[in-house]
Amino acid sequence: MKRCLFVIIFSFCCVSLFPTEFENLRVHLGQPRDIPSNGDATFTLRINNRGSAALHQLELSVRYNDDLQVVLGRYIIDTLEPGETIGVTMEIANNRSHFFDRNTPITLIIANEDHENTFSFRFTIRPVEHFWLWAIVSLAAVMTVLFIIVYIKANKGEKNAG
Repeated sequence: MKRCLFVIIFSFCCVSLFPTEFENLRVHLGQPRDIPSNGDATFTLRINNRGSAALHQLELSVRYNDDLQVVLGRYIIDTLEPGETIGVTMEIANNRSHFFDRNTPITLIIANEDHENTFSFRFTIRPVEHFWLWAIVSLAAVMTVLFIIVYIKANKGEKNAG
């Protein structure tokens, strides 16, 4: 009976130890989080273990929408020692042209055999550079040409009538 009680208490201690250590995992991503329209950007994720125990066999994966392609520089971290920080590069490619700012979420999933943690980041897709400037300049040029054509047609008609 004592042996069975000891095994149960020991298993509860081990089970409660792993989740608290896995919760001490922190991920930091710098600012600004801008992705150019129809372009790509590279970011560095800093993964830090603030706990007192090493974390083993961490697998990294990413969830994102269809407009983006995300490639991590590393998908598996063998061991993350206490107090250790590891940098992982993340390259994000945008396949579409956007004419307005657009916010998009990306979720990083860090998991091992027993536990899983998710970290969400919001990125801003910047519009096509100078799109609105060229649109306004083009519209102004078309309006100027049309005004000149209408003015010439209107003046020719008055001279011929008089």
